[in-house]
Amino acid sequence: MRSQSSIEFLSTYSFLFLLMGVVISVIIFVTHSPSTIIPSQCSALGGPVCNFVQIYTNQSADYSLITFSLTNSQSVPINVTNTIVTVKSSTYTGACTPSFLYPGQSSTCAAQIGAAASTTSLVQGFYQLNAAFCNSGAGSLSSYAACNFELVQYGGAFVTTPSVLRSMVFSVAALQGPSNLQLLPFSSISASPTQPSNFTLMQNGGWTSNITSGTLAYAFAGKGAMLGSSYLGYKTLPYPSSLSTLSNPDIACSSPFNSILSIASTTLYISSAASAPLTIETGGGMNVFYRVAQPGTAWQNSPGSGAWTSGQLSGNQVATTFPANTLSLSKGLYNLEVWWTNPCGSGGGQVFTLGSLPN
Repeated sequence: MRSQSSIEFLSTYSFLFLLMGVVISVIIFVTHSPSTIIPSQCSALGGPVCNFVQIYTNQSADYSLITFSLTNSQSVPINVTNTIVTVKSSTYTGACTPSFLYPGQSSTCAAQIGAAASTTSLVQGFYQLNAAFCNSGAGSLSSYAACNFELVQYGGAFVTTPSVLRSMVFSVAALQGPSNLQLLPFSSISASPTQPSNFTLMQNGGWTSNITSGTLAYAFAGKGAMLGSSYLGYKTLPYPSSLSTLSNPDIACSSPFNSILSIASTTLYISSAASAPLTIETGGGMNVFYRVAQPGTAWQNSPGSGAWTSGQLSGNQVATTFPANTLSLSKGLYNLEVWWTNPCGSGGGQVFTLGSLPN
C-alpha cells in the first residue's frame, strides 16, 4: 500500500520535479556562463513584435544606447508616443521612428540608458511602449484626425551584452503609389503620418549599418544599375528581401504612373553638438526628401526639413549625387527619415551618409 502511494506521488508530481530541475539548470547556466555566449534576444509581452535588440557602449563618452527593431503586428495602425526602458530599477525615456505604424510596418526605437556598460556584463530589462490605438482601421485613414484613438501600453523583455561596435538600425519600407501619381510633393508628407494613406505597403524590414569614422551610412538597391557597386564610398546591397519590390518590372514608367516610394527611418543619439553634412545618391530617384527632428518636435521645425529635386527623366536609372545639406544637431535623440520617389522602380537604389558625428 505504501509503495503504491509512492508510485502515485511520483507519477503525479514527476512533471513538477522535472520543471523545477530545468528552471534551476537555466538559472545556474545564466549566472555562471560567460556573457559572450548568451545571445541577444527580446520578446514582446504584448503589441508589436520585437525583432532584435542591441546595446552600444561608449567608454570615452560614458554612455550606453539600446536599440530595438519592432513590427506592428496589430490589424490597425498605432501611434507610439514614447518608449520607457527599465534596467536595474532605473527608467530611461526613448523614442521610435517612425512613430505612426500601419499594420505590418516596422519601427526603430532607441534610448540612452546611462553610463557606459561593460562589454562583459549581461544587461537585462524591460521596455514599454506608450501608444494610441487607431480603431478606425488603416483603409479609412487620411490623417490623424480620422482616428478614434484609445490609449494603450505595450511591453516586452530583453537580454543582451553591450558591444563597442557602433551600429544603427533602420526601418526600411517600399510602398506602391496609386495610379497616375508620378511624384510625391514634399508638402504632402511634411506633416503627415509616415506612410501616405493612398500608398500600399509592399515590403518592409530591419536594416543594420555600422557607423565608421564618424559617418552614418545607409545603402540599398534593387536588382538593377546600382546593385553591388560603390557610391559615396559605400557598397549597395539588396533591399532586405530576396526579391526587391524596388525592381518590380510592373511599375509603370509612363502615364498612368504607378510610383514606388522608399523610406529609411531611424532614431539616433548625438552625444555632443555637431554640424553633420547629409549627402544622398540615388539611381532613378525623381524626388528625394529628408526630415529630422528631436522626439516630440514637429518635423518641419529646427533643425529643419529639406528636399532635393532631380532633373532626371522618367526611366533614367543613372546614379545621381545630390549636394550635401548640413544639419545643426545638438546633444540628444533624433528621428531621421529619408524619402525617395521613383516613378519606374526598375533597378533604382539609395545611399545616404551623415558625416561628422561625435563618438
